[in-house]
Amino acid sequence: MNNESKSFAVILALLAAFFNGMVGVFSVNLFNSGLPPQSVAFFKCVLAFTIIGVILVLTNKAKDVVSYLKAKWFYVAICSFFGFFVLYHFETAAYETVNVAVVVFCLFGSATITTFVVEAIIEKRFFSLAEFISITLALFGLYFIFIDNEVGFDNGEGLSFALLSGLGYGLFIVLSKKLKIGSGLITVFSLLLFALVYLFFPFALSGYSIPSSDNFIDLTLLALLPTIGGFWCTTKALTILKSQSVQLIELTEPIFAIIFGLIFLGQLTTVFQIIGGAFIMLSIVSYEFLPMYMDKRKISSKVKS
Repeated sequence: MNNESKSFAVILALLAAFFNGMVGVFSVNLFNSGLPPQSVAFFKCVLAFTIIGVILVLTNKAKDVVSYLKAKWFYVAICSFFGFFVLYHFETAAYETVNVAVVVFCLFGSATITTFVVEAIIEKRFFSLAEFISITLALFGLYFIFIDNEVGFDNGEGLSFALLSGLGYGLFIVLSKKLKIGSGLITVFSLLLFALVYLFFPFALSGYSIPSSDNFIDLTLLALLPTIGGFWCTTKALTILKSQSVQLIELTEPIFAIIFGLIFLGQLTTVFQIIGGAFIMLSIVSYEFLPMYMDKRKISSKVKS
């Protein structure tokens, strides 16, 4: 992997975090209009599926979708279950009762642990020194942010939903890499196809609540930015970087969530949130650059000897 490819992948992962950081703001706006979380999760995927479908038809790639699904439908179904159903269903439900920032932080704390643990289990190894330091710094940073949002911890069900959504996202990060589902609009379209099947059931059980015309802008932005943009950037980055690297880079999402919460919801950024964000950034830097530093130290020590 050359430096240009790695830099491009890092930018993609940061963009995914940027887009995903907007989910809470748009979701809260939709909840305030009376739309239940099950409808929000379902209809943002309906819109995203429709938009990508139109693009694929206009670019004459419908046959490519059929060929892709014939070859990878089972793997796509598995990844969609964790990355769309588990993530979107429980994340959206958590936003209904828990502070936006707390949901994001719980999600990423859970996803970070899941990613490293599952990777270690699959590869039959223990954490490397860089992984251990990074996950410790990341969780330490999340701790500082958690203690600043203690009001959110009064809702055990909402927090459980947030942690479950992180579990789903962490498994998606690992499995999409291991199962080699690829990247691009065809991949995202195929993931959304199965997501609509999964998400239809909670939507139906909630009473078939249909969005009004007032919900169109927020739902469209949810479809275009996090659902299409976020997942495209994530799956593309996973074809270049290790899943742990992508997960750690996307830990910047809580920082974006704090910024968007301040701008759109009037949530002030506190000292604890700034400290937590600094630790999260440090975890990313340490994982990306600590192995390089250690390798250079080994090479220089060999040269001296």
